[in-house]
Amino acid sequence: MMKLVILGAGIQGSIVATDLCDPDLSPDEKDVTICDYDFAKAKEVADRLGIKALKCDVSDHDALISIIKGADVVLNCVQYNWNIDIMRACLIVGAHYIDLGGLFHVTKKQFDLHEDFKRAGLTAVLGMGSTPGTMNVMAGYAASRLDTVREAHAICACGDFTRTEAIIGIPYSLLTVMEEHTMDPWILKDGELQPVSAGSGKEMIPFSEPIGLAEAFYCIHSEPAQFARSFKDKGIQEASFKLSLPKEFEERIRFLADLGFSSEEPLEVGGQQVNPLKTMVGVVNRYLSRYDDSNDGELNDSDVLRAVVKGTKDGVEKEVIVESVIRTSEKWGFMAGALDTGVPPSIVAQMICKGQITERGALAGEQCVPPILYFKELAKREMPVYCVEKTPLSSDDFEQLNQAMNKPK
Repeated sequence: MMKLVILGAGIQGSIVATDLCDPDLSPDEKDVTICDYDFAKAKEVADRLGIKALKCDVSDHDALISIIKGADVVLNCVQYNWNIDIMRACLIVGAHYIDLGGLFHVTKKQFDLHEDFKRAGLTAVLGMGSTPGTMNVMAGYAASRLDTVREAHAICACGDFTRTEAIIGIPYSLLTVMEEHTMDPWILKDGELQPVSAGSGKEMIPFSEPIGLAEAFYCIHSEPAQFARSFKDKGIQEASFKLSLPKEFEERIRFLADLGFSSEEPLEVGGQQVNPLKTMVGVVNRYLSRYDDSNDGELNDSDVLRAVVKGTKDGVEKEVIVESVIRTSEKWGFMAGALDTGVPPSIVAQMICKGQITERGALAGEQCVPPILYFKELAKREMPVYCVEKTPLSSDDFEQLNQAMNKPK
């Protein structure tokens, strides 16, 4: 029997648990425990699904060890700051590990534990949500179709078409959203990882429907560091991550960030020290908890995940695009942006337990997850994946075509 421990009972932890407990999608017998420092939150999920709930503060090392001891896989759905501590705990108890990402800097440090996990015969899948996660597996599939890889780019577009009077809706962790808008992104250029300005690299990109033409920009993400490591032997020179968010949401977030609400520098208010970022998150969460959505329409949102990989095959330049279009879940009612992040850890945990993932060490999804098998599991969960390959037929490269396409009107 699989023994699985989920750390964190927020939106993502709840979706992971829901997928693991679905009798049609995840029929194998399993023992699932969901944990949170807020026991009431964990119990609410557990009671709904008929699983065990425990109180767990991951900052309490001894308590964490006690809770995950005996687990086959630990699914980490807490804020990424705790990733390394939880990985070390998994090494102590001999459990495989999955998380949702480390926002570049933490992910790079997590790779330092690669040899430790390899020696222990354990797999740690770093960043196995939507992006990073599914995006990486798509990029890995694209790279497998090429002899050399010159570029690998991850692009995510989010659209929300729900009829609502809410001032703001949050597609994922507001803390992460603010960090993505203020921390300097890193890209791979000329074979070297280097920082660029937050929000730079803006371009209009034609995405698949229902999103269509939308503006995307560089933001900090783990994929450039992961691709630089995974595709090094194929000669990768360029890698990046770009994000496109709904226009109104983007304007509100930038307004808050520009005012200084993304800062954790203490501010004295009424004789007390206040953390602007944590205060803002608390105010927004309180607003959302009080918001009456009875007059809203049904949830209607979409994510488009696109991996673009360029290189050569048999001496001919090629561009391989792998894409997934995700809509609001009809089965569970989860928003697309939550569905495509919470489902992947469940799929991959089950693949590890079934012996379908055999690579050991601290790895990105493109290094260990069998792509076609994984894509078929996504399809069962309303997330289709497809591939488009571009090949110049009149020559061995795209030079002449690019000249024609880029000539001014």
